[in-house]
Amino acid sequence: MSAKGIYYHFVRKARVEKGLPVVTPRPPGLHANEVRSRRGEQFILKLPPSTGGYEGANLSQFTLSIGQINHAFASHLKNVPHYNASLISAWDPYANPLGDVPNHLNHERLASYLRDCKCLHFEAMTTGVDHLGWYEGRRPCFVIFNISKSRADQIADDFYQNTYVRISNPLGFVKLELRQPIHRPYPALKDLWLNALQGEAHEAARALSADAQAQVMALPENEVLHWLLPHRRDLNQPWPIASPDGDQRAPGTEWDRLARLHKAINWEPI
Repeated sequence: MSAKGIYYHFVRKARVEKGLPVVTPRPPGLHANEVRSRRGEQFILKLPPSTGGYEGANLSQFTLSIGQINHAFASHLKNVPHYNASLISAWDPYANPLGDVPNHLNHERLASYLRDCKCLHFEAMTTGVDHLGWYEGRRPCFVIFNISKSRADQIADDFYQNTYVRISNPLGFVKLELRQPIHRPYPALKDLWLNALQGEAHEAARALSADAQAQVMALPENEVLHWLLPHRRDLNQPWPIASPDGDQRAPGTEWDRLARLHKAINWEPI
């Protein structure tokens, strides 16, 4: 075998052992439109009323949407009780759908890992959404209860996931956790996005750095103008929970709106 053949043999073997595809693998991270698609995903859970397991139980189905509170699931967390939940998949490592390791083997590896570490978990399903808003096929994942945020981060990283979903407490808010950076947009995609904006929004978007553009492009569509045109923010309407970089107390967030509203109600200049 040639030196090149030996090199590729061992590179291929190492990547297979890690569960990573070896056919033109994508680097870690997602593009802005892919992050936006992830924020549109839904998660379907069928859970027993207690921690006893599926056998003989009447299962309750929950459909969770990112960025929202699911009141039925929150009640389930309080009644069992569970302290938190994480939804993690092993499919498509770093968004690579094809490779030498079939997805069902990645899924089985994660299932075995969760059994070995005695994590309370149940099968779940993700309903994907493409960047045009159309629902694609489903992929399996696991809902894992009562693990710390750092443990959930580590599991997602160990199974090469760009994102996972976290419900931090029994209040039931469903949050997308990014584990890898957002890629800078391709020039053609950036130009397409800029051309769709009009007037001062177009000028404000052009003035942003490449990294800031990627963050804004990844936001839900109804938040884009809020961040591009801060002088047009309306205190009478809810503001985003977090800034484009994830800061929940940054100017322009709901935290900031409530502070400004408190001042508007109580400030007496004379």
